[in-house]
Amino acid sequence: MEEKKFFVDDLYHNYFKVYEKKGRGKKILIISGIHGDEYTSIYVNEKLKDDLDKINSDFNITILPIANMGAFLYRSRCSPYGGEDLNRIFPGDPNGSLSERLANQIFNIAMENDLVIDLHSCGFLCRPYILLNFKEKGDVKLKMDIVHIVKSKGRKGQLMTELIKNGVESFIIEVPSGFGGYIQIDHANNIYNALKNFLEEKETKTRHVYLDPIVKVRAEEFGLFLPNEEALKVNYTKGNNIIGIFNKSMIITEDVPMAMHFPSYVFKGEILYEYAKII
Repeated sequence: MEEKKFFVDDLYHNYFKVYEKKGRGKKILIISGIHGDEYTSIYVNEKLKDDLDKINSDFNITILPIANMGAFLYRSRCSPYGGEDLNRIFPGDPNGSLSERLANQIFNIAMENDLVIDLHSCGFLCRPYILLNFKEKGDVKLKMDIVHIVKSKGRKGQLMTELIKNGVESFIIEVPSGFGGYIQIDHANNIYNALKNFLEEKETKTRHVYLDPIVKVRAEEFGLFLPNEEALKVNYTKGNNIIGIFNKSMIITEDVPMAMHFPSYVFKGEILYEYAKII
């Protein structure tokens, strides 16, 4: 394994490290920490980095565990040096702001690969899933031990979106995380194993559930929300799925629950839960 350090400029914390393992197959980059407070996904990638020499793979593998070091140290989603969301400004600008220069360096490295897997965190109460740009589920060739695959065209400025525009295959894995750098170890270990098996090209028996884009449901009034966390632990197909209790009324959906607000008083306009329809 080879370690490389890239400096954006001479100011403190404006750098990132990549770790490379040479192989004979296609080039794969696994990146995390674009949002600095998504510690579960960073933990997964750090664990992959630590075990990189033990992974039996023919791929050329590059690991970039902490893409946004400043945000990571501040436990913040966005850069403390200007407030930009790094995952909205790719491909960046070599002569732009600090974050734009960081985005540009990362993008240039990503463009050297055949596949880029971007690890993120979907929130505290959510299920792991893959965000993938596809038209028909029959077109999907991806085989990985993550059940739910959500259709997504991405957003302008996202690393995945801009790479696909430029001919590089890419998808996002969303991993449950938490507040203030909280790491959900069980979910992290599951995603680590899924990625390790993928890199080692092991067969998977996972039956994927393909979903339309995620829909957010917002509270129409102030009230107390008590989520049914068990709804996120079941690999649903379809049925009456209990989301939780809001103002003493039960919330039920026929679709797949993807995420929900933690137990709390919720104000009008805040997101209560998210769901996706099965394709």
